[in-house]
Amino acid sequence: MHSKTTPHHSARAAVSRSLAGRFLDANTRFCRKQLKPRLYPVSHMTALNCWYERRVNSPGTGALLEFGCGKDLPLTRLLGARFAERYATDIEDVPVEVLPPGVTFRRCSAQRIPFDDATFDVVAIRSVVEHLEYPAETFAELFRVTKPGGRILMNLPNKWDYVSVIARLSGGSKSNILKSVVRTDMDDFPVFYRCNTRRAMEEVAGHAGFDVTEFMPLPSQPSYLSFFVPFYLAGVIYQLTIGVLGLDVLQPSYLVGLRKRTSHS
Repeated sequence: MHSKTTPHHSARAAVSRSLAGRFLDANTRFCRKQLKPRLYPVSHMTALNCWYERRVNSPGTGALLEFGCGKDLPLTRLLGARFAERYATDIEDVPVEVLPPGVTFRRCSAQRIPFDDATFDVVAIRSVVEHLEYPAETFAELFRVTKPGGRILMNLPNKWDYVSVIARLSGGSKSNILKSVVRTDMDDFPVFYRCNTRRAMEEVAGHAGFDVTEFMPLPSQPSYLSFFVPFYLAGVIYQLTIGVLGLDVLQPSYLVGLRKRTSHS
């Protein structure tokens, strides 16, 4: 015997979904407007941008590449004025009209960066490494296009942060979770986290020919938990606890600096 959904039941379900959506939105607004400014006066993005700016002091010379620039080219816009030449690359095309003046864009793949050997003084990367299925191939290409002594600057989420663990475990459901619970409109790409720990980064980057010159934790607010105030507060306590105890292995993300060896064996 088959049950039939009546218009009345459909309407009730729609109302329930609407109420749940409004409840989540109200929690998110409260966290963002009331809790975040008080608990995290310096935002994660402000701290991230400050780190990139302080690591680049080129007086309008040299060449910059933003690897994985997306359609916003955030690091090119942040650092581009400090370089004479500015380039960007991504796995998807970027419309010409959104490129900042003087920036050359070329489409790439994770295994092939379409530039000559030893072209760039600095390669800047933001929130890309976790999406690399075969990071050894990518870092070999980054080594090839970076000048001897050149640097790679990047941020990466920690493989063992609870958000990363949930993202891996949720598999194909990650997109639905992001849209329905976290309620974000960010682009969603597959994640692998294959060099998102210090040991893995040192192994992959070292094999490619880079030295890890900096690997520091970057605490942040539990923004993914802002859909429910008690969860957000629990995330705040968790972040404070791992910071006080010095458990950098559990911090949500890292800031990483690499330098290309002048001789590669």
